[in-house]
Amino acid sequence: MDLPVIMTGIFGAFVVFGGIVGYVKSSSRASLIAGVISGALLFLSAFLISRGSTAGAILGMVVSLLLMGKFGPSLRKKFKVMPNLLVVILGFITVVTLVFSFLR
Repeated sequence: MDLPVIMTGIFGAFVVFGGIVGYVKSSSRASLIAGVISGALLFLSAFLISRGSTAGAILGMVVSLLLMGKFGPSLRKKFKVMPNLLVVILGFITVVTLVFSFLR
C-alpha cells in the first residue's frame, strides 16, 4: 500500500475520531456531522487513490486544505494541541504526500 493512501486514511480516521470526541465532550452535533462527513470524504479519497484515480488525490487535497483553513486560524488565536495543531499538522503532511504522489 502506498504512502498517500495510508496518510489520507490516517487523517480520515483522526477526523472522524475528533468529531466523535467533540460530540461526547460538548454534545456538539456539528462536530459529529462535520467530522464524519470530512472523514468519510478522506476515506473515499484514500480508496480512489488506491485505485489509481487522480480525482481521489484532488479530493484528498481539497478536504485537507479546507480542514487546515478551518483549524489554522483558531490555532493562531489560542494554541490548542487538540484538535487544532494535530489537524493542521496531519493536513499538511497529507497534502505534501499527495502533491509528491502527483509529481511521481
